[in-house]
Amino acid sequence: MTDSGPSRKMSRAKLVILGRDNCGKTALCVRFITKRFIGEYDHKKEVTYRCRKTVDKETIDLEILDTANKECVGSAAPSLESSIKWGDGFLIMYSITDRSSFESVSHLKRLIDHVKQTLGIPTVIVANKCDMENGRVVRTEEGKALASDLRCSFFELSVAECSVAVELAVEKLVREVRLEYQRHLLAMDKRSRMLQMRHALSRKLTRSKTMQW
Repeated sequence: MTDSGPSRKMSRAKLVILGRDNCGKTALCVRFITKRFIGEYDHKKEVTYRCRKTVDKETIDLEILDTANKECVGSAAPSLESSIKWGDGFLIMYSITDRSSFESVSHLKRLIDHVKQTLGIPTVIVANKCDMENGRVVRTEEGKALASDLRCSFFELSVAECSVAVELAVEKLVREVRLEYQRHLLAMDKRSRMLQMRHALSRKLTRSKTMQW
């Protein structure tokens, strides 16, 4: 999440897609980038997608890490932590037809907070497969309540049926990453001004002591 231009606008961002297998992570990435839906993927491979998108009339280069077969416990935990360290923003997915994927959301969010060592990391929760209503085991109200508890934005959608909903979810995450970037810049500016004031005061005190001598 860096920018070397004079405008100090965020020119690139790294997004990480987290969630249990078969909840639609890869399908969401492909939908967002190409608008196409493909139902079958090799879930054993981790892939980083790169694309350039315009969000709120500002162009941004995105790297989107599609994690695969990663849980927050066991031998996969160090690899997952490495992915979290890499990311600027996170999209946690679950399937409304798989309660275990829903239950993993809280664990993943806690891991993000732990690895990043701070709260308020840009995170969006996406409930997928709402077109499969007959197989629903997680109610919409449960997803909304969890997102509220975790202080995350929430979207329930069908990657298979609607590319617009996918775009809205990812663009929301991009906006949150941008906002966090601006907060970071403001904090750096504030620290810089405080250091400048301290140096100025130190020089003034030094001159004052010199004059006394």
